[in-house]
Amino acid sequence: MKNTSKSGGCLLALIALFAFAVLITYWYVFLGLALLGGAIWYYYHRQKLAAAAAAAAQAAQQAADQQQQAATAAKIDRIRAFKALLDEGAITQAEFDAQKAKLLEQDDPLDY
Repeated sequence: MKNTSKSGGCLLALIALFAFAVLITYWYVFLGLALLGGAIWYYYHRQKLAAAAAAAAQAAQQAADQQQQAATAAKIDRIRAFKALLDEGAITQAEFDAQKAKLLEQDDPLDY
């Protein structure tokens, strides 16, 4: 019976020796490929971060717009409530005008 494991081990050692020789001879090629791969990864990583930052900025802008719309709607509702009180005779025209001017002059109470 023939011993195949010994010849297989010899072949494997020969292949490993050849791969090591190629690596030693052409080390600059492998180094260049590693640097190129790192540069490509860095480029795509920066693009992904920039896209995430742009999406976050857009979401923040939408939230600010919605908050501004809600504040405007709240002011309008308050003015309508004062108008209803004026129509019922509960307040005078001067009081209505004063409250309306006060509401329209108010800035957003949330300072960032």
